[in-house]
Amino acid sequence: MGAGSIEAFFRTQFEPLQYAAFFGALAIFGLVEALIPLGAGAPRRSGRWPANFMLTVLNVAVLSLLPVSGLLAADYSAAHDWGIFNWIGISGWAAVCVGMIARSLVSYGIHVAMHKFPLLWKVHQVHHCDNFVDVSTTVRFHPLELIISMPILFASIVVLGISPLVIILYELFDAATAVWTHSNMKLPRGIDRVLAFVFVTPAMHRIHHSSFQPETDSNYGATLSIWDRLFGTYRAKDQPSLASMQRGLRSVQDQRNRSFVWLLGMPFRGRLAPMPSGGQSSAPMQGNISVHGSSTG
Repeated sequence: MGAGSIEAFFRTQFEPLQYAAFFGALAIFGLVEALIPLGAGAPRRSGRWPANFMLTVLNVAVLSLLPVSGLLAADYSAAHDWGIFNWIGISGWAAVCVGMIARSLVSYGIHVAMHKFPLLWKVHQVHHCDNFVDVSTTVRFHPLELIISMPILFASIVVLGISPLVIILYELFDAATAVWTHSNMKLPRGIDRVLAFVFVTPAMHRIHHSSFQPETDSNYGATLSIWDRLFGTYRAKDQPSLASMQRGLRSVQDQRNRSFVWLLGMPFRGRLAPMPSGGQSSAPMQGNISVHGSSTG
């Protein structure tokens, strides 16, 4: 089956497939992390999940109201023969492979920017102040982050000339992968190590949610780990250290991160939580996490 036939099929089913990929992964990995979690001391879901999933619902609503999408940007690029890949004549499955890699690089770059620029970090810290990481953390983002990042994403798609099929396949893959990488589950050490050569794993991404700033300022990849390895932002940690690692922001280790209203107002507060790239030299906290309901991490 050619790329064109596959694209035609996925176009007719794109939206329901996106929801199926995300909510299917949410159900599967939510069950897995409940049965075989990483370490002990997980907080009660009833304390964290309401605010996290209220943000999820809000973000889904914001996405549905946006007048443009990544697929629309890709269609525009293809129709007008815009973008680097179109100009150099990459087509067919070669365009799909190169486009998937390029799309993952765009996500990596946007994520790095969210950490490096103070105004963007004020918005992104809503995701990082969760002091526990599980499937509910996946779409725990302030809606402003979508509004800020989408124009950058759309412009990147047009400039690169990423094909519509790539956008469809990547978004489906990313919807399920994002849930998996945030899940509080552990893989056998050998399997995790092999997968992490190419893909982001839960263990790899959990380090990104560490309270220790040099660790938070690492492992930016959303789907592929190759960019962290290439740009020197890759970090690894053994399973015992992962299980005892403190997560979230050190400045927000209290009940505030369980308040949906407080999280919505977080980017507008004057006092900024320390940026991950601030390079503070304090040592990482070890031992079981103290979970008395803290902010976003």
